[in-house]
Amino acid sequence: MKRINLFTQVLILMLITTSSCQQGLYKKNSTSEAVQEAAQIMKQFRKTSPFLLDEERLALWGILEAYSNSLENTTFIKYMESSEEEAVNMEDTIPMIYFYREAFDKVLHEVKQTKVEAGTTLVWLLYNMGFVVKTPSGCFGIDIDHRLAEQLEPYLDFLFITHNHRDHFSPKLLEAMNNNGKPILSNFYEKDQRYLSTTATNYTIGDFTIHTDISDHLTNPKLPDFVTLFRIDCGEDSGNFSILHCGDSGFNPEHFKNVQGAVSMVVLRWGAPRESNILGSGEGQVETNYAALSHLIELRHKPYPHGQASISKTLEHLPTVKCENTILPFWGEKMTWKDGRLY
Repeated sequence: MKRINLFTQVLILMLITTSSCQQGLYKKNSTSEAVQEAAQIMKQFRKTSPFLLDEERLALWGILEAYSNSLENTTFIKYMESSEEEAVNMEDTIPMIYFYREAFDKVLHEVKQTKVEAGTTLVWLLYNMGFVVKTPSGCFGIDIDHRLAEQLEPYLDFLFITHNHRDHFSPKLLEAMNNNGKPILSNFYEKDQRYLSTTATNYTIGDFTIHTDISDHLTNPKLPDFVTLFRIDCGEDSGNFSILHCGDSGFNPEHFKNVQGAVSMVVLRWGAPRESNILGSGEGQVETNYAALSHLIELRHKPYPHGQASISKTLEHLPTVKCENTILPFWGEKMTWKDGRLY
């Protein structure tokens, strides 16, 4: 650990040294020294891969956690409620909010511009547990929550929401999707009765086959049937990609029987031991080679242990997750499925 800490210090010094002569990815005209430095850190991070947790990526994760821990959740809440002018000013002066905006711009640009080849699926982590999945025949989002989320609506064909907690959906995106007659699958959004269900259900939308089940909420025993699990099988032209999103479930195999079986990728939370209860070949379990840990740095929450899922604790969990490839993506990162593997 001392070796990683030393590497982190050296990396920070290198990035700060070069920050004055290079530009960031989001606001290229920012005069904030802090954001200029953050832009260089993110530029370096974008060169790493969630599939290779080497010393450089570990060091960068440590820097991101330090930025996160220094941001008061009240500041982020203020940002979410601010006018556009004030929000842009915060994006240009506060590193963690810069990262938040930079990731959205990256995902939006790539979703708009990328044509998906036959036999391929693209998967982006946007923020928190929010994913965008694009195949040759369609594009959907799961638990999309972002200040600018409604800008994704023109490029999404349908939307999934695991549960009615504010960090798992965007009211503006729901309104935009509903106004354009696009399916919204949930257990609470009453404006789309076609896809509203509080029990295990099966749907077909175009080339996509969807299976759901209902789970308790991990952190609140007073919410026994609160979370919908979504398993989406994306069809032959996607390379037979399938994804299971667990939301904030309690990871009890009894609640996974309608979504069980082999799946290309499963979205867990932060790799706590109970999450591996659903990994295996038994009843109510799923077999997968790829598990993504995702519920990190939710900025409405105070830093660990007062709300946020800690990066440091997540890294401690990694070795105990019962999956061959447990990956830790960050906001804006894209993963590609092709020829039966994710990279």
